[in-house]
Amino acid sequence: MKKLILIAVSCLISYSSYSQVTYSTDAFGNTVAKDQYGNIQATYSKDAFGNTVKKDNSGNTEATYSKDAFGNTVKKDNSGNTEATYSKDAFGNTVKKDNYGNTKETLSKDAFGNTVKKDNYGNVIGTYKKDAFGNTVYIPRK
Repeated sequence: MKKLILIAVSCLISYSSYSQVTYSTDAFGNTVAKDQYGNIQATYSKDAFGNTVKKDNSGNTEATYSKDAFGNTVKKDNSGNTEATYSKDAFGNTVKKDNYGNTKETLSKDAFGNTVKKDNYGNVIGTYKKDAFGNTVYIPRK
C-alpha cells in the first residue's frame, strides 16, 4: 500500500512539473496563450495586412506569420528574418522547416482527432487537445 501511495504521489509531481499551454479567445477575438497557472504567455492578433502577429505579455512583437507566394505560412522574427516555414506534405500534415529547409516538426491528426506534434525523427513531443470549454490545450510529452 505504501508503494502505491508513493507511486501516485510521484506521478502527481511529475505531472505537475511540465507546463501545458491553453489557447483561448479573448473579448477582442485575439488568441491568448496561457500557462497552467493562467498567466498570459502570448497574444496572437491580426495586423492591417491580415498577418498574424505574436506578442508577449508586455506587448512586444515576438513573431509575424504571413503567407508566401506558394501558400505556405512563413514565421518571421521581430527584425523580419525568416525563422520557419509551415507547409503541407502529401498526407495533409503540416511540416515546419527552419530557414535552411530542414524539417523540425510535423503536425498530424491522431485517431481521436487530436493534433500530434512530432520532432524531425518522428517522435511524439506533444499533443493539442480540446478541453471542456472548447479551448485548445497543448500537453508536452516528457
